[in-house]
Amino acid sequence: MGQSSIKQQYLRELLDPEIRAFMSSKKTLQLATVDANGRPNISYAPFIHDADGYYVLISEMARHTQNIFANPVASLMMIEDESNASNLYARTRLTFDAHVQIVSRETDKWSEIIPLMIERLGNTAELLAQLGDFHLIQLKIEEGLFVKGFGQAYKVSSDDLVDFVHLKKGHTSLDEND
Repeated sequence: MGQSSIKQQYLRELLDPEIRAFMSSKKTLQLATVDANGRPNISYAPFIHDADGYYVLISEMARHTQNIFANPVASLMMIEDESNASNLYARTRLTFDAHVQIVSRETDKWSEIIPLMIERLGNTAELLAQLGDFHLIQLKIEEGLFVKGFGQAYKVSSDDLVDFVHLKKGHTSLDEND
């Protein structure tokens, strides 16, 4: 096993549990979408996660849902609460780019995910699932980034966070750009 492979294995063993704990501590994510004219929008939604991606239950009356209908891509982020951060510029965060799919009410996936949402997120999820304008949205993650602080950014893969690449390029001072 080469030096690079040993380092990758070490990072995987170190970061995988940390990332999973961070994800499981969050019940909402920030959701960035883009409308048909390229205008961005950021919002949030309660979510659950399984091996196939992240799931949100959102109303078609919401701007982010209309954006998803027009442009089925999104970016999502989970971030450390400000009150827990030792430095506001270096809050722990996990971001992913995602392709979006609408999960039909008539599918096994709907029948599987909605009870999990109710269990994790409470009775409001049950009420919303009964409303016709609410859609179950699957966010199929691609690549992502886990940031633990200054100089601690790690590229994470979409396949269950298996591969990590430490981003090594550091910040530069204004004097270095001259």
